[in-house]
Amino acid sequence: MTSSSSAPPATPITVRRSLLLYLGLTLLLVLPALLPLLRAGFFVSDDGLFHVYRTAALARAWQDGVLWPRLFPEFGFGYGQAVLNFYAPLSYAPAAALTFAGIEPANAVKLLIAFSTLAAALAAFGYGRHLFGNVAGVLAAVVYTYTPYHLADAYLRGAVPEHAAFIFPPLILWAYSAAFRRDAPWLPLLWGTLAWAGLVLTHNLTALMMAPVAVAQLLVLAGWSRRWRRLAGAAGSVALAAAITAVFWLPGLAESRSVGLALGPSRGYAEHLLNGATLLRRSLAYFTNAPETLGRIYPLSWFALALVALVAVLLLARWRQKRLPAGWPAAAFHLAVAVAAMFLTTVVALPLWDALLPALGQLQYPWRFLLLEAVGLMGIAAALPALLPRVRPIFLLAATAVLAMLVALPGLRVEPLQLSPADQWLPDRMWQEDAAAGQVGATWTGEFLPLTVSEQRWALGRPREGALDGPSLQPAPQVSLSRLGYDELTADVSGAAPWTLRLHQFLLPGWRATVDNETAATYPSGELGLVTVDLPAGQHTVHLAFGDTAGRMFGAVVSLAGLVLWIVLVWWRGRGRSLRFTSVVVGVLAVALAANSLGIGQRAWTPRPVQATLEDVAVLVAADQRAQPELGVVEVTLYWLALRETSQNYKAFVHLLGADGGVIGQHDGDPVGGFTPTTRWRPGELIVDRHVITLPDDLPPGEYGLRAGMYQVDPLRNLTVDPPAADNRIDVGAVELPQ
Repeated sequence: MTSSSSAPPATPITVRRSLLLYLGLTLLLVLPALLPLLRAGFFVSDDGLFHVYRTAALARAWQDGVLWPRLFPEFGFGYGQAVLNFYAPLSYAPAAALTFAGIEPANAVKLLIAFSTLAAALAAFGYGRHLFGNVAGVLAAVVYTYTPYHLADAYLRGAVPEHAAFIFPPLILWAYSAAFRRDAPWLPLLWGTLAWAGLVLTHNLTALMMAPVAVAQLLVLAGWSRRWRRLAGAAGSVALAAAITAVFWLPGLAESRSVGLALGPSRGYAEHLLNGATLLRRSLAYFTNAPETLGRIYPLSWFALALVALVAVLLLARWRQKRLPAGWPAAAFHLAVAVAAMFLTTVVALPLWDALLPALGQLQYPWRFLLLEAVGLMGIAAALPALLPRVRPIFLLAATAVLAMLVALPGLRVEPLQLSPADQWLPDRMWQEDAAAGQVGATWTGEFLPLTVSEQRWALGRPREGALDGPSLQPAPQVSLSRLGYDELTADVSGAAPWTLRLHQFLLPGWRATVDNETAATYPSGELGLVTVDLPAGQHTVHLAFGDTAGRMFGAVVSLAGLVLWIVLVWWRGRGRSLRFTSVVVGVLAVALAANSLGIGQRAWTPRPVQATLEDVAVLVAADQRAQPELGVVEVTLYWLALRETSQNYKAFVHLLGADGGVIGQHDGDPVGGFTPTTRWRPGELIVDRHVITLPDDLPPGEYGLRAGMYQVDPLRNLTVDPPAADNRIDVGAVELPQ
């Protein structure tokens, strides 16, 4: 062939146009995976609502100026759960940002699912293109997107963080593959550090599963390229990611010994391993709910097995013909990953699960390995153009896309779940669901429940059995709330004798107290392990706050050092404008988080003093109110100081008054949304009792009075108030409804 007949060399413009064309094709082929999101409202799933509640809780924390709230004080029936101390926080940030901007939490989570799907597809495209070219990139993205477990994660399991974690495996594999292929490895190694950090901060368990895959990839790359020395750079890159994320995983690991996570893994996985009856879907379409399906299981799909078999046969044939394509080790590696992942979901792997119980038991469900199956299928799909060079790319793309969609889309239906704005923003529905399921804290296993809580978790929101009347604190201590914050309070107190102050919060690592600026010991008390501090007689200023621990401070120092080193390396050796821009963004976010952790930007307020004593049962210390017309409600928070244990479940009430003094709205029941009956109260306990009053339709703007109190059910009467008030209803201020 003469030079005049050869194809013209590609120019940067043609390369860019080609890239944009294939990127556009990738997005076009992926869009059908988002069709279930077009339904109005949210959808029924295993865990989806948990993540809606956590998104709303994070957005509420931001409203109070706290950027990374390790504690959600309202979770666990208002006793507090340190969710983001143990559960990776990053995936909630985009949805919380949308919620903070005014989008309903459920819709924000749906947008996060859409973003995660598209971002994972683009990451798979980039990795596949890096291995075998543009067509390979599209194939990798399509197969990765339509792997049934990927869609099940979003729409059936509602495992939103795990679904978001699909973004990072292609980025990690891409970065380290490039580090071994390029002459200068610094740029991809630094990107690899960021990808690993993103995965660790998005989903702990996916990072655990990806670790051995990454090690295997590095060994394959080193052997293939004969660049063994680059293993040191790759190890340093991963170590730097571990350092950057130490602010999360180090205290989480150290403090997990104080909560249900310390109970260790169980052998529950044995019940979910696939056997002969459940190994395969018998129909081509994965989600058609075939009769053989027993319970919520995720069998292997025919498409995945066919793809694995096809690539295995093609590689073997090419090897026997000594015509292996360039990049075949990558195809073989991904084939091994897919096969190993499938194997680990079957009952044949039970001895391995048992042998590796401390590690594999953390995963809970074998089907999580289907994420790694998707990683394997992504790579072998990308290898198809190289293994089938005589097949026209358009036919290969069309056949693969059609088959992948036929497997994943038919039968993939979501059951709509209507949620009011108040259901999403406020914790009441979460508490009701926890109580109905016998759970606590919007999770299934009590994993964040402190070990100091001796009460059964199903009974936490119920009256205390065998409750008796106890002696009252007399004379009643005086408590004045001078400053409240998201997870702290300052109170001026006085007592004629030594007494004990308790918070309506579980004692978790990080709760600390000072009395007159001197550190005071906190300890758990009662069957609920409440935050407790002993106070001497006299007048004192008490400060209680959920703050740093030694592990959190040490982790922050390690993360700061790691991040500074990463940024220095980016500007010294990275030589990439996009990476340098990213380093600036990451650095600014880190500075903001560090400053915020010191209290900068956090909101504080003083509630309205009340100081009304209700017989010898309690003192209503203060009250807050906030109108939320966008939710159709008014929130009124009562701050009670319990004076004694009681055998009766008194009911708290709040009335919204019209201009004529008549009641136009009210809420009454057991305190704290109905889940802290007064038989649970302990002497000296400070209870934050929030009441939600539904506003009447067409209520005009203006100022409306509020009255509160407590009543006995049998015989029905309001508890007597001191100082006296008409009908024993205490004036707790007024609420202004805006125009």
